[in-house]
Amino acid sequence: MKRTAASFASIFCFLINASAITWFPEEFTCPIDKEKNTFMVIGSYGSYVYADRSKYQWVFFPRTSQQTYYMCKKCHLTTFMWDFDKLPADKIDAIRKLLAGVKISKDFKDYQDVPVVERLEVLEQVYSLLGKDNEWWEDFYRTKAFHYAKAGEAEKAKAARLKSLQLITGFLSDEKNESPKKLLYYISGAMKHFTEDDKGAIEDLEKALATKYAEKNAKPETADNAEKGLNERIKDYIAQIKSDQKPRMFDKDPNIHDHDR
Repeated sequence: MKRTAASFASIFCFLINASAITWFPEEFTCPIDKEKNTFMVIGSYGSYVYADRSKYQWVFFPRTSQQTYYMCKKCHLTTFMWDFDKLPADKIDAIRKLLAGVKISKDFKDYQDVPVVERLEVLEQVYSLLGKDNEWWEDFYRTKAFHYAKAGEAEKAKAARLKSLQLITGFLSDEKNESPKKLLYYISGAMKHFTEDDKGAIEDLEKALATKYAEKNAKPETADNAEKGLNERIKDYIAQIKSDQKPRMFDKDPNIHDHDR
């Protein structure tokens, strides 16, 4: 999953909208057991989500919202909302066998009654069968850490962040990796900050600031906007780490990232 300048365009838009994210229910048929499930789908949201404090972990809506993680009430198939009815046909049997051994903490009718971290544990097992690359997994571990921290599971959050950091370190040393190094340094600095290594975090953020945003085939205007947007965030991040209100201090606050109502 290559990180591209185009995919960051909306992230670097700082228009703040006071409206809340809206959701509405929709029926889905499970591809494993044909069970009918009602899940929440996104009705509307605005660019305000990119100003959320989760930017300090480089995790954004809808990954920050618990509604995003669908779980079938019968077989417990769990996926990101955009994948639930799009599983590869040749993986269905293997996923069915995997789910036969999955146990969860409670029976439920509404998938939102199952803690999001519990859903993420099942989701991780499901995606382990889908051949995802290291960039996908790095993003997943960062997202998983966000939710574990929000649930007050600090040690599990730290373990996931260290996995993210290990992968990011590998990307930075891999000349064939096509992700912009400026962004990789930002994420590396973020994971170091959230694992209590502020010295290393500032060093990486300063490297990010000194690294020109570069990406193959990116339009000059898009790359320039990404460069300016990241520089603003990097300068802010360094200042925040040096302040009395460090980003990780808000890690346990269950409402700090929550626009959903």
